[in-house]
Amino acid sequence: FPFFLDALYDYTKGNFTVTGPNATALIFSTYPAPSVSLLGGFFTEFTATVMLLLGILVIHDEKNNEALKGTQALLTGILVLGIGVGMGMNTGYDINPSRDLPPRIFTAIAGWGIDVFTAGHYWWWIPVTAPILGSLAGVLIHKLFIDLHNQSVPDSGNEKGEPEVQTS
Repeated sequence: FPFFLDALYDYTKGNFTVTGPNATALIFSTYPAPSVSLLGGFFTEFTATVMLLLGILVIHDEKNNEALKGTQALLTGILVLGIGVGMGMNTGYDINPSRDLPPRIFTAIAGWGIDVFTAGHYWWWIPVTAPILGSLAGVLIHKLFIDLHNQSVPDSGNEKGEPEVQTS
């Protein structure tokens, strides 16, 4: 790992910056595109996380014709790729607070300083709060519009799915 910081040190000539043409802090954490406002960034992260949770819940929903066994990981990867391609240029599609906050703390300690928390008009709180609220909203939407309306398939005990006739 020290060789990586040495390469960064050589690239920046010892001047670790958060913004500008030679900014390297964005290697570790997400920062908004210059044209993205705080509200726009919050909405992007919130929406991306709602889409992620809805997709994962649908992929694994046994009551709603779940995905074939063994394909869930592939489908989840395709889902994350789709979210990244569709929304990644705005904010780096953080969609998970643990993907942004610990690396941001690391960069603050490793030489980038407090600028990692003040850059982008104090952007740091967006990748922490928007995914949490987006995940709650995604689960709520799934529960209200999908899960509550599906009934479990009862086990009939026979393989053909025909109703059993009970005799006395």
